[in-house]
Amino acid sequence: MRTLTLPCRRFLADRRGANLVEYIILVGVVALIALAGFRFFGKSVRAKVDQQSVRVQTDIPGTPTP
Repeated sequence: MRTLTLPCRRFLADRRGANLVEYIILVGVVALIALAGFRFFGKSVRAKVDQQSVRVQTDIPGTPTP
């Protein structure tokens, strides 16, 4: 029984992978925030980009207007 508890203690005391797990969680949270921001601001950003593309197209001579 004693020979089994020593490897278990070493395994539970090992913290080598803790930083990797923390970084994975952090990347996941950032991705969720980015997704929420995209869903919240997506339509207004799309409208502004479309508006600017129309302005650029009309300012360039020889391009057809939409």
